[in-house]
Amino acid sequence: GLPYGWEKKFDAKINGFIYINHVTGETRSSPPTHGSGGTGPAPVQVSAREQGSCKPGWRYAFNFCYYISAFADIQSHSGAQAACKQQGGELFWSQFVFESFFLKKTLQTVKTSTHFFWTNGEKHNGKWDWGTGHPAFINPKWTSGQPDGSGTCLAVYTHTGFFDDQPCETQYNYVCKTKA
Repeated sequence: GLPYGWEKKFDAKINGFIYINHVTGETRSSPPTHGSGGTGPAPVQVSAREQGSCKPGWRYAFNFCYYISAFADIQSHSGAQAACKQQGGELFWSQFVFESFFLKKTLQTVKTSTHFFWTNGEKHNGKWDWGTGHPAFINPKWTSGQPDGSGTCLAVYTHTGFFDDQPCETQYNYVCKTKA
């Protein structure tokens, strides 16, 4: 793996990969060899105030409970869906635009190992949706240049709180959500 803070991303303009450090903002064309290993920081504990009426390890906000996967707990989209179901929730789906920004702010202290987290959003028959029983997918806040057709599963870029289409088999951290 890459040192903490680095991401390998395909850049269509150069038809090759670039390496981005999301901590320092550095971009380079060759893999980084410096920096810390992939271990990253220890998990941040959820305070009683943050937990509210949610079960341990979950955060309360907007009448929902949110679970953020541990630093090294990364999954494919389907793996993240299964992990959330096992915890008694489901992958994050946005009811309010500001939920993504709440999670962006929370992730500044939690520290995940990937720069995206999975949501329940998927593209079906050319349209994005949150799945059965959820509100319509209306006015999404996309990362600049997205969706670019690179995937059919929806992730949130942790540094902006905006959406990005990603290949479903990519492994990212994930956020689960359930009614409080």
